[in-house]
Amino acid sequence: METAKDKWGINVESLPDFWVDPEKLSIIQDLMFSGINVMLTGDPGTGKTELTKRLAQAHGLPFHRVNVGAIRTPRDWFGHWEFIGGQTVFIQSEFVDAIQRPGIVALDEFNRVTPDIHNSIYTILDHNREVFIEETKQYITVHPRCIFIATENRGRSHTGTFMEDTAVEDRFETIQLELPPVEVMAGLLEEVYGASRDQALLLARITHKLNSLYHEESLSRPTGFRPAISATALIKRGQPLKTALKYTFVNRFSPEGGVDSEQTTVLQVIQAYLK
Repeated sequence: METAKDKWGINVESLPDFWVDPEKLSIIQDLMFSGINVMLTGDPGTGKTELTKRLAQAHGLPFHRVNVGAIRTPRDWFGHWEFIGGQTVFIQSEFVDAIQRPGIVALDEFNRVTPDIHNSIYTILDHNREVFIEETKQYITVHPRCIFIATENRGRSHTGTFMEDTAVEDRFETIQLELPPVEVMAGLLEEVYGASRDQALLLARITHKLNSLYHEESLSRPTGFRPAISATALIKRGQPLKTALKYTFVNRFSPEGGVDSEQTTVLQVIQAYLK
């Protein structure tokens, strides 16, 4: 029963020092509080993993991140065998502990493993919300207030990712995240990371321009928010603006091709905004 102090299921309208489209923020919360698994996709640097942390903080929920890409066999979800004190003992995973408690379980980089790795958790992610662990001969039931939010990087720039089984896709509702609008991004760089107003606007505009060139297939990789944050840090440490841009934006791209290289394209964009 909900008490006066129990805020479970009450949406927040925004997150401190973090931007996500308000409509999408509302939808994500409505899904997760309805017991529906959420899949966050989008270019790197759009805040997928960070959003899961911020949602946990905003709702006062424990947060457990699972690096799915590090799981090597289907049974690794549940634990591993160790030789202790002269005998082999099964050590239960933190994941099993986490799903039996209220909180947000972030399944990070969900498509960094082959589809068979997901097989073992099908029944956890569907309406059954339980699994039989062969090693311990017991059923584990997911707590009613355990929320699953997965993240994926999708697109041509991501190697080492795999197509998902339809059965997995059916267990999630997908929400795609984008970069904040230029003015919002500039505001975050200024207020949260300490950039000057002019520098913040410059970095935001360069970020958006490079990201648009990626989506136009003129660049091989998206830019995301991270280079602008790193450039701000270098500038605050006293590095010249051009040097900061070189090491955070330009050096992310290939120099192959000389005057026709991606680095040349990025330099041209930067020079156009510096005029």
